[in-house]
Amino acid sequence: MLNIHEIAAKAGVSIATVSRALNYSGPVKEETRQRILQIAQEYDYKPNPIARSLSTQHTDTIGLILPEMVDEFFMDIIRGIDEEAYRGKHYVLVSSFHTQRNIAETLLEFMSSGRVDGVIIMAPEGQKGLIDNLHRSKRPLVLLNPPAGADAYTWFKINNHQGAYAITDHLLGHGYRRVGMITGPHRNSDAEERASGFREAHRHRGVPVSEALIIPGDFSARSGYYGFMRLMSLLEKPDAVFAANDMMAVGAYQAARSLNLHIPQDVALVGFDDIFLSQLLTPRLTTVHVPIVELGSKAVRYLIRMIKGEVDPHLPYHEELATGLVIGGSCGCEMSSVVAPF
Repeated sequence: MLNIHEIAAKAGVSIATVSRALNYSGPVKEETRQRILQIAQEYDYKPNPIARSLSTQHTDTIGLILPEMVDEFFMDIIRGIDEEAYRGKHYVLVSSFHTQRNIAETLLEFMSSGRVDGVIIMAPEGQKGLIDNLHRSKRPLVLLNPPAGADAYTWFKINNHQGAYAITDHLLGHGYRRVGMITGPHRNSDAEERASGFREAHRHRGVPVSEALIIPGDFSARSGYYGFMRLMSLLEKPDAVFAANDMMAVGAYQAARSLNLHIPQDVALVGFDDIFLSQLLTPRLTTVHVPIVELGSKAVRYLIRMIKGEVDPHLPYHEELATGLVIGGSCGCEMSSVVAPF
């Protein structure tokens, strides 16, 4: 395999001309460019990414910062981002934050290392210091499902309120009047918006919300299991339960089996996210379809435009994606169907 010096010698041009031709980064006669590209293809030349980044000031790498990745939802986010980045000839460098790693520290490491051209962040819980540190970024940023107070930055999000409203209204439309909810984590923007949609559906139907039927969860299957157990231990049990994500619904199914309860005959159950696992439950889980892959793809496409200077990285852009209902048997419906978007 040739190196760039040898390609320059064979083409009878300078190394700088070869670099401009291969990177489409400067003026080169088309005849010369084609000659260089033909030589590079003939000898299977692949540019050194480190050397290329030094010459172009670009790494062709996108940083992705996610919460601790514990379920299928985050795998789908990564898949959507990686597939779109590949189409855009970019790599993805993934990091997660957790109790040992603060998101602000992770962000600053990405920004100062020079290893990435831009960063995508999902931080719906808005860890302390995040918003304060965003303005220190020297790289373009895109937020996914952002925390409150992030409107000065570009973000893409799911319409959580809409989805929760629709699925709660679906339950109330069945005639259920004691609808319980297993919520997401405290101070998580996704969880708060889903709880808000749950309450608004009750108001519009004129059905009071029973606060005793609102049980805190943390989006894990374990919290869904214990949340469902708590609800079913009440003297006045719910006739339906909305688990604020599908992983908690999975835990609720496990709890129902341990209590020898049948879904939906004894209690209806619905979820949120439409992860693949929800299709394997019996009966099939009624849930809110979230365009997870599309969310990641849109974020990458816009970030690459920011990196290339096609849009102003300092001018905020916001986009909210609609959700839809996937009707299974867990809510009491006899037929499975998809209603998306609404």
